[in-house]
Amino acid sequence: MSRPIGVNSEDTQQFIVDVATKIFEHKGYSATSMSDIKNETNTSKGTIYYHFNNKEELYLYCIQQVSNEFIRNWDIQSKNEQSAEKKLYIWANLNNIMLQKPIMNSLQEYFVLTNKNNYDAVLKLYEPEFQIVTRILEEGISRGEFKEDLHVDDVSVLLYNFITSLANAELFGYHSNQEQNNLYKLAVDLILPGLKK
Repeated sequence: MSRPIGVNSEDTQQFIVDVATKIFEHKGYSATSMSDIKNETNTSKGTIYYHFNNKEELYLYCIQQVSNEFIRNWDIQSKNEQSAEKKLYIWANLNNIMLQKPIMNSLQEYFVLTNKNNYDAVLKLYEPEFQIVTRILEEGISRGEFKEDLHVDDVSVLLYNFITSLANAELFGYHSNQEQNNLYKLAVDLILPGLKK
């Protein structure tokens, strides 16, 4: 399929992604159709399919945008911080901010509806975020902040899953941003004694 004539391809792609993200957030993965996206973007199906082969590819690209934003924010906020302990708080706070993106609430639905027995596509998206945790732990060990005998791989999995599971805190009555921020900080407060020498 050829590129639509007279259109800036990158701008068009980003426009499609922005609109699709809002639709996925509002309707979820299964209820969103490529026709919905075509109608809301006021573009042809050919234009959409020029950029994305199918709904799943478009959806995963939208998720990738959230992951990319997380990495950009991490790079900015952690750039001048040396302490591994303080980096854990930065990382947890960013998780609080990024996991509040409504599109993230549709991931479980995506897994169920697409019968993904292997999560490779989504795991690949989150690998850079997961590696942040591993690097924080390794830096903490090398700087003498954390125990030398920490099993970094195991602890990274525990930390990542513990912190990201807090995205469900609203179900337990933590509705305000401040309440949620406090909860993420408390989570790191509880984790740190097990990491420190």
